[in-house]
Amino acid sequence: MAQDWVASPLGAINFKANKHGLVRIGWGEILRKNPEEPTIVTTREWISNYFEGINSNLPIFDERELTNFQRNVLTYLRDKTRIGETITYAELATAAGHPKASRAVGSVMAMNPWPILIPCHRVVRRDGIIGNYSGEGGTETKTRLLIHEGNRFNEKGRLAY
Repeated sequence: MAQDWVASPLGAINFKANKHGLVRIGWGEILRKNPEEPTIVTTREWISNYFEGINSNLPIFDERELTNFQRNVLTYLRDKTRIGETITYAELATAAGHPKASRAVGSVMAMNPWPILIPCHRVVRRDGIIGNYSGEGGTETKTRLLIHEGNRFNEKGRLAY
């Protein structure tokens, strides 16, 4: 039986899609009834390629549940940050058109239904401390993703810019 999860260096990553696109990313192995649906196939390929260092096309996201603010923040993060780059919560708030909303950006990162694909792990504090990560494994996973993308840390555990 085909699967709608993929093995990764972080463990099994699963995904759920509907006719509107990718609904969410989760952690662990889950089998559902239609793992060969095109959005599932694209997501499985994207995650595998990401960990192999290969760029590929992202799936379509089901954004119907997002507010305009959430959509602006996540779209900017998805479209404008590249592998190996980081952005601060304040910079992301400004880029999304809400310069005083860095705490609200943190809330959007915490609810991001598409971790890794929409790279909330790239959003860090201004002082180089990586901040929280709501995905499986918390800050350890965020650190691993940042290192995977070529970021380095100094002796104090802060990002080395």
